[in-house]
Amino acid sequence: MMNRLLQSMLLLLASYSAFAQDHKHEVGFSAYYDRVGQDYIKFSGLQKQNLMYKNAFSVQFNYNYQFSELLSLRTGVGYSKRGFAIENMDYSSGYIQVPVQLGVEVYRDRSVQLTPYAGGYVGIPLESDKTIKDNYFSVPVEKKYVDVGLEGGVNVAFSLNDVYSINFIPRMQFGLSNIYQDYYYEKRRNIAFSLGLGIIRKI
Repeated sequence: MMNRLLQSMLLLLASYSAFAQDHKHEVGFSAYYDRVGQDYIKFSGLQKQNLMYKNAFSVQFNYNYQFSELLSLRTGVGYSKRGFAIENMDYSSGYIQVPVQLGVEVYRDRSVQLTPYAGGYVGIPLESDKTIKDNYFSVPVEKKYVDVGLEGGVNVAFSLNDVYSINFIPRMQFGLSNIYQDYYYEKRRNIAFSLGLGIIRKI
C-alpha cells in the first residue's frame, strides 16, 4: 500500500513537471486600436504647432517565454501605423515593430491572469507620407528614421481552457528617437496609447 502511494505521488509530480515545462512557451496574435501623436524632443525659436492625436492601428505576432511562475520574457514582430495631424496636414508612417519586454505576473486564478510588463521596442520604417487635407493629395516623405522607444502595459488574460486564452492589453509607447523634422528648430518622437485584443496559445 505504501509503495503504491509513493508511486502515485511520484507519477503526479512527474506529470506536474511535464505540464509546467510544456507551458513555458506561448504564441499568439494581437490587434490594437491606437491613438497616436508626436511629442517635441526640443524646441527653440518659433511657436510650437498644435499637434493633434489621430486614430491608427497595429497588429502583432507574439512569443512569450516563462522563466518562472512570476517572470516572463515577451517579444514578437508586428506592423504599426504612427503619425500626427495638424489643421491642414496629416502625417503617417508605417513600421515593422519588434518589442522586447519583461512581464511580472501579479495575480492568477482559474480564469484570469494579470501581468504588467515593461521594456522597449524598435520600429523599422516602411512607407511615410504627408496628406494635405484641403487639396486631398499625398506627398511621399523621403527621409525615414528608425523609431526606438519604451513600452509598458498590462496583459489581462481570460482562460478559455488549459491551452487557449483571450487577452485584453492596454499599453503606452513613448518614442526616444527623432523620427520627424520639418525645420532645424524642431524634432519630434512618436507617442501612442493603445487598447488591444488577442489570443494566446500555450505550447
